[in-house]
Amino acid sequence: MSEIEHHDPDYEKRVADVDRKRVLVIDDDLPLRGMLAAALRQAGFDVLLACDGDEGHRALTLHRPDVILLDLAMPGTNGWDFLQRLKETGYLGTVRIIVLSAHLYVEPKAILQLGVSAILPKPFNLPELIDLIEHLSP
Repeated sequence: MSEIEHHDPDYEKRVADVDRKRVLVIDDDLPLRGMLAAALRQAGFDVLLACDGDEGHRALTLHRPDVILLDLAMPGTNGWDFLQRLKETGYLGTVRIIVLSAHLYVEPKAILQLGVSAILPKPFNLPELIDLIEHLSP
């Protein structure tokens, strides 16, 4: 038996886990966060959850997600504040951001110019969101 052969049944799972894309969900809606976490994990993503922009920024710096799903309208540090902080800290443009919001008071083109990769209005189509995440993931 060569050294690269493995008979450990968990080996394949551990190797696969390394390749999983990491998605950070920043949204104050607890049921929506739970639904997204379950659906994204079932689709094969590693999921991180944050209830506002402050938590989201901590998760970003600690875990370096591949894609961020960001709500704009949240109490406390909202999505706009989060984007501004990304710009100030140099993270903007280094991670793909998908804005998920029911309240788009600004022209979508203006949001995209902030460095956001895509915008999906709530309610959104879950399979479409998963396809978009897969497309945007490096």
